[in-house]
Amino acid sequence: MHARALTATFALALFASPLAGQAPPQETTSITHVTVIDVATGRKLADQTVVLQGERILSVSAADPAAAPQGRVIDAHGGFLIPGLWDMHVHIQDLEDLPLYIANGVTGVRLMFGARDTRELRAKLSTAPAGPEVIFGSAIVDGDPPVWPGSIIVNKPEEARRTVDNIKASGADFVKIYNGIPRDAYFALADEAHKQNIPFVGHLPYQVRASEASDAGQRSIEHLDGIAIACSKKEQSLIKELRPGRYLEKMNLYVEALHSFDGAQCQTLFAQFKKNGTWQVPTLAVHRSMGWMNDSHFTSDPRLAYMSGDVRYRWQPENDFRFRRWTPAEFELHRSLFAADKQMVGIMFRAGVPLLAGTDAMNPFCFPGFSLHDELALLVESGLTPLAALQAATIRPAEFLARAEDFGVIAAGKRADMVLLAADPLADIHNTTQIQAVWLQGKYFDRAALDTLLANAKHRSGKGKLH
Repeated sequence: MHARALTATFALALFASPLAGQAPPQETTSITHVTVIDVATGRKLADQTVVLQGERILSVSAADPAAAPQGRVIDAHGGFLIPGLWDMHVHIQDLEDLPLYIANGVTGVRLMFGARDTRELRAKLSTAPAGPEVIFGSAIVDGDPPVWPGSIIVNKPEEARRTVDNIKASGADFVKIYNGIPRDAYFALADEAHKQNIPFVGHLPYQVRASEASDAGQRSIEHLDGIAIACSKKEQSLIKELRPGRYLEKMNLYVEALHSFDGAQCQTLFAQFKKNGTWQVPTLAVHRSMGWMNDSHFTSDPRLAYMSGDVRYRWQPENDFRFRRWTPAEFELHRSLFAADKQMVGIMFRAGVPLLAGTDAMNPFCFPGFSLHDELALLVESGLTPLAALQAATIRPAEFLARAEDFGVIAAGKRADMVLLAADPLADIHNTTQIQAVWLQGKYFDRAALDTLLANAKHRSGKGKLH
């Protein structure tokens, strides 16, 4: 998705009504009679009392009938408490989309197409009255010609090194790379990123093998990019046929790769990913959307009511340059590739490859907040356990970001980012949608407050666009 810069002041009045139950800073709150899901172990700690003060968790302990709860008391009535969820692959086009993450229990996101001036972008996003923590990527770094306007073009190694230096100086949290980066420029970028101690993540450049990217230190590979080809007996010859901007040709090469799949080669690659800490972000939600965009039932999703008219227009396949020329046969082909993607994710999981949940939100029919729950369900359909899927959106993002001391589990000292569910997500991953309340850095959004966020999204002014 391409980035947009603010051209109008966000209408704060849209969210002027007070949010019910929001706790003042440093107020002590006790959540009682709740089952805490320990996402590190899968244990269900029944009848717990969780005490918060300000933005931190003070304690998690079994209920003590002889001790009065501290401060404000919220009786969870046997609900299930999980850590706040993270979507590790999003795009942000509109400030008014940010509250949708909170309404869906998503307390953190990784922005995968930032801006050349990260500090300016941070300031703009900070004006949203309710939104998740954002980890800021750079503007996309691509070859020439780039796929997306606003990308940083690199053709030579010295340009790649200079680009990394500029990105680090701009305040971005990581470098986002794309398919068209030339091979020598890619390895120069990797070397400079290592020297500058800034992660680089993103697509697998067409001229680079997945095993080479792993050894070069690419921190995450998005969308299963190039994985089928990397598992093919014809890997080297297929790589030579990849061309930027020719997505339909790439689909056909993936089909050829699947027909020449080498299980032993794949397992060797996945063992390398595990050893090197090369994380995978499958973004199954966007793969599914691309296969079903010609299905009127799929494209009449009721969650469209929360998106602006401009977004609904752009999401129609005839209005997207990537899909407007697709035939029914090509959509059908993508559906079969989606099924293969799910099988690949299952193989990765069983091989111990580290996985993160991400949606590619703001691509067509990938909804801010909502689609993370779709992604969790698709991960389970692919072979992950409900616990593993939940981990991919909680403790694993904390580990990936080297923030495990701060969030990812519910424990004393951690940040109070939590979601109260009415039903057990380990029994059925779909229960992550049964949200009763959300805590964002200790701020409490009860069900009424979350409903207010959703209602406001249906009446958005559209003035908070990022162009």
